[in-house]
Amino acid sequence: NTKFETWEKWIPPFVRRTDLLCPTDLCTLDVTLNVTSKNACCTCLAKPSWKFNPWIYDLVLKYTRRGGIAQLIGERTVNSRLVHNNGFLSHLPYNLCNFVNIVEIEATYNKISSIGNISCLQMLDTLDLSHNSIQSIGNSTFKHLPLLRELRLSHNGIKTVEPFTLAGTTMSIFWVDLSWNNMTKLDISNVVSEYQFCRYDFSSNKIIQIVNKQNFQFDVNKYYVGGFLNLDSNDFTHMVDFKDLGIHDMTILGKVFRFGLSLQNMKWTCDCRMEPFFALSQDAFKRIWRDYFNVTCWDPPEYRGRSIIEHFVKRNKLDLLICNKTSADKCPKKCHCFYQPKNRRTVINCTGVGLTALPKFVPEGDNLTLLFDGNNIEFLEHREYFNRSSVISISNNKLHSIASNAIGSIGSNTVLDLSGNSINELPRDIQSLDPCIMKLGIIKISCSCDDHWLVNWLKNKRAEKCKNITEIICFIDDGYVSTIGLDLGNYCNDDSNLTFFNILFGLIIALLLGLCGLMYTFRYELFIIKRKFVNQKSSKIYPLLKYDVFLSFDDNDTELRFWVMKTLASYLQGACYKTFIPCRDGNIGEVREEAMIDNINVCKNYIVILCDKYHTEDTFWTTIEWKYIWHNFKQNKERQIILINYHQLESSEVREIKLKAFIRVGTDIDFSNRKHTLLQDIQDRLGSPILTTNYSF
Repeated sequence: NTKFETWEKWIPPFVRRTDLLCPTDLCTLDVTLNVTSKNACCTCLAKPSWKFNPWIYDLVLKYTRRGGIAQLIGERTVNSRLVHNNGFLSHLPYNLCNFVNIVEIEATYNKISSIGNISCLQMLDTLDLSHNSIQSIGNSTFKHLPLLRELRLSHNGIKTVEPFTLAGTTMSIFWVDLSWNNMTKLDISNVVSEYQFCRYDFSSNKIIQIVNKQNFQFDVNKYYVGGFLNLDSNDFTHMVDFKDLGIHDMTILGKVFRFGLSLQNMKWTCDCRMEPFFALSQDAFKRIWRDYFNVTCWDPPEYRGRSIIEHFVKRNKLDLLICNKTSADKCPKKCHCFYQPKNRRTVINCTGVGLTALPKFVPEGDNLTLLFDGNNIEFLEHREYFNRSSVISISNNKLHSIASNAIGSIGSNTVLDLSGNSINELPRDIQSLDPCIMKLGIIKISCSCDDHWLVNWLKNKRAEKCKNITEIICFIDDGYVSTIGLDLGNYCNDDSNLTFFNILFGLIIALLLGLCGLMYTFRYELFIIKRKFVNQKSSKIYPLLKYDVFLSFDDNDTELRFWVMKTLASYLQGACYKTFIPCRDGNIGEVREEAMIDNINVCKNYIVILCDKYHTEDTFWTTIEWKYIWHNFKQNKERQIILINYHQLESSEVREIKLKAFIRVGTDIDFSNRKHTLLQDIQDRLGSPILTTNYSF
């Protein structure tokens, strides 16, 4: 058979089947034939091996009842097919699942209203139910048909296809024809596939929108190979908003999307929603649209019939793709407002419309371009939208003064054009702007000896380089003098001594404020140093002392508790010190916080053993202990706190500012104590026990 000589076995890399044959002569890589991938070519041209078998078995269909009910008759053990066109079938044969070796079903021009459960047909390759009465397709209809390659359902009246019915499943359907139906929405999950397909045809429906009901997300690390998607002759008027489909960066679409699209024969509105598509890089654009894309505009009327590619893209006129704003969007009366995505700006054009004051409101958005030229505006006052503007042009009006708060709301890089006005005074706030970015034109104002700031501003901003767009003329000493190069010292008395004293006074105030700030920041450190070096006897009467030392530590730390009980407490007891340890000496049933206050009050000194959890949310009681220990330490000048840095924490690792201060000052005792004098150092700090200082109870 000479036909077999041009076909060879082809195993697709994206679907598990070994029965496909591909025409080797047609799929030879040849750029002149526009064949750049063998897999892409074979996906469209390959046929199953049974297509070449003259002995494929044709099943017989027999009607059993009225209403189009039928059954199949025939051999069940061999590959077979059902061909029944121009009949009266209302459903597929009820015994269809008895014939699991069916590879093809062709039942066009019948009255089938639903496909039903055909998951039993594991060998099915081709399903053609065109020209029937099917209304909807569920996402489980083809789910268990691993070999389904061709699906033809045109001219049915189908209104809905559930998400993940076609692409995005474990199947790999090469051909899908759903043209000439009644679909109004197309879910993106049904057209985006990581696997190769040949052609998905949704032409001649009523589709107005591509939706994303199941929140499908593009994976930027994958390539969506897909195939050719035909959406011709639908009811689209606006391009897809990819943000609604989970794509917020159009450059990502160009990287991952490898589809061909056709979107012809529709009444497209060529506005701002078109621009993101065509702003893609030329490489991505050519790859996605290929030669099928010949979209022409329908609206607005001035663009009707024009090719988007020829008129907008190739001529670099994407800035003409705009969306107009109306009064509902806060566009001022008589003004023309529009959003221009090419320049990422919103334009409010109120040129020459007779404004006597700035509009109170303009459309929302950033990067506003405000064009208020040629009106009768007399006063530049503050507007909320100034800080959202990149261009503010109020030239050729009747401006005579500027409000200080108006300038304060204008960004330093905003292009401000106030030329062609009669401005006779400038607020000092204007020095926050650059005279070479703004455009004041020639302004004549009265100047005095207090206007050094004006001269310095223009000098520091090197305004002499842009005097053609901004030049300020001072009226001083009965004459007009340009501020460029002006020396007010020639017109005013020498106030250099006053200036010197003003600067000196300012420096002293700044120094004092800085010193006060430092003293406040390190107030606890200063207090601890004072207590360390200034030994003051208090004249206050304090409670009788019962214990030499109160030991505060995290008793939840087993290792720390063991050291305190076995080492530290034993040593202090041997040195005749009376110690109070809350976890050891507290009484069961007492109100813990009240007992804690009483016991802290009758202790001469305090040992705080600082660990990483001493003053945290996990150690509530040690936090309370520290609060009352510090209070008694601060009130009684004879008491002292001995801080043992058990975990050798840095000050940056301690959150409580008073504990942090002990470490910063360096009065804490390092637990590592390389001289091995830790216990002796503690005893030296404690001084003599109460027993030897004649305290009694």
